[in-house]
Amino acid sequence: MYKVVYLPLALNDLREITDYITDVLKAPKAAIDLVDALDDSILKLGQFPYSCRVYQTTQHIETVYRLMPVKNYLVFYAVHECEVEIHRIIYAKMNLEKIMK
Repeated sequence: MYKVVYLPLALNDLREITDYITDVLKAPKAAIDLVDALDDSILKLGQFPYSCRVYQTTQHIETVYRLMPVKNYLVFYAVHECEVEIHRIIYAKMNLEKIMK
């Protein structure tokens, strides 16, 4: 079983997403449901880290990212020896090429 680790940037993404849904959209239940869905999906990566596709980009990036869709969001993660690192959690309609430099 792989250990799942959130990088600080991913935790910041999650905080910003939940704050936006709660404060701007005034939908705290939706924020809780999203966190639950993300949590369930991300925990499964501990058992099946290679289950999601590799992120293909036209730019050269050092890290090989995998991409997991969860509701309207994309979880970018990397698999290392016995660890899954969650790098980013991004709204799916954002410009991914610009964000994932």
